Amino acid sequence: MVTVSTGILPRRALPIALRRLREARGLVVNGPRQAGKSELLRMLEQEVGGDLLTLDRPAHLRLARTDPTGFLADRARPTYIDEVQRGGDPLVLAIKVLLDESQARGQVVLAGSTRFLAEPRLSESLAGRVRFVDLWPLSQGEIEQGGESADGFVDSVFRTTAEFRERAATAPATGRRELYERLCVGGFPEAVTATSPRARDDFFADYIRTISQRDIAELSRLAQRVDLPQVLRMLAERTATITNRAKLARAVGMSEDAMRRYLPLVETIFLTFELGAYAGSSAARTRRRPKLHITDTGLAASLLGLDAQRLLSPDATRVGQLLETFVVMEIVKQLGWSDQRVSLSHYRSEDDREVDLLMETPDGRLVGIEVKAAIDVDDRDFGHLAHIRDRFGDRFVNGVVLHCGQTVERWGDRLTSAPVSALWSASDR
Repeated sequence: MVTVSTGILPRRALPIALRRLREARGLVVNGPRQAGKSELLRMLEQEVGGDLLTLDRPAHLRLARTDPTGFLADRARPTYIDEVQRGGDPLVLAIKVLLDESQARGQVVLAGSTRFLAEPRLSESLAGRVRFVDLWPLSQGEIEQGGESADGFVDSVFRTTAEFRERAATAPATGRRELYERLCVGGFPEAVTATSPRARDDFFADYIRTISQRDIAELSRLAQRVDLPQVLRMLAERTATITNRAKLARAVGMSEDAMRRYLPLVETIFLTFELGAYAGSSAARTRRRPKLHITDTGLAASLLGLDAQRLLSPDATRVGQLLETFVVMEIVKQLGWSDQRVSLSHYRSEDDREVDLLMETPDGRLVGIEVKAAIDVDDRDFGHLAHIRDRFGDRFVNGVVLHCGQTVERWGDRLTSAPVSALWSASDR
């Protein structure tokens, strides 16, 4: 059973945010609603001082929209503005003027529940003036309060195979039931610290209601009225798959054109993560259709009415998809503090050889990850990883099959099986 303290959980993003705030005139903290952005702003205020404001307060929002220059004037610096996207273009333009008038570092910290650069109402990107931090829901290492000794998989897997195996062997024994419980809890702090499954379900229901009635309503300019919970359920059913927009549109009763415009809005508020197809220069014939992942498996499980017991059933149909999404999103979170600069994609060749996740560094080194909802693996599970190894030669560093078992084993040249729990225990430090 996953148990955590009900206190405030430490975030790996805090030292990163402090460093980037010292390096630039401003900082933008992006992330989904309820991921902990407001708490991170309070932590920053405690560390460096300043003036904390939120546009969730009607008085602040009114002033930010009607007199944005006055809203910013005579504030202590840094000035923290939560839910900044609600102020729209006038506020962003006033922030731009403020940052251009002074080259001082650490003037503003902006937080929002939309992807700042994709937000359709904010025409100014503040490019060159601010640094960015993406705050996702809690990683498993953060839930375990493992500090810098946890969540080092991304760095570890780019070391030699022997070194990776040695670190992966430190993974804690995690049974399949516990793993599925982690999957169904997800990473939202309020879900992680919920006192009961019912309290967690209530959180997710309220979360979807808030998103539907507020965030999507504010962003969307679609003529058609859209049932967001229905769309999200459809996306949860299809997580970790290549989404066919036409089929999805028919399933929810909307036009394909409306769905084409709607899905980016769902991604803008961090409910989905689009994993592009590998498009390296040596893969000209690779199919380039992206996969779509729900960003939190706890939310996905709640939408689908699933819990650990149901996932353990022999006739459970979506275990593999949810586990793949769980792995992908844990790695996405680790990119926020990893020493390795890594781009992510999935791989699918013309002859249908597929690999769930491909990680590539700027200098071209590659790691392939396959996810198996099984305790035992065999040679067949490594066939497509071996294909990539042979195709890319020395660029290929490691191929790993992550499984629900307990052991780390060698399966050939640069091929290893490891438990899923190696994600939050295989540290490179």
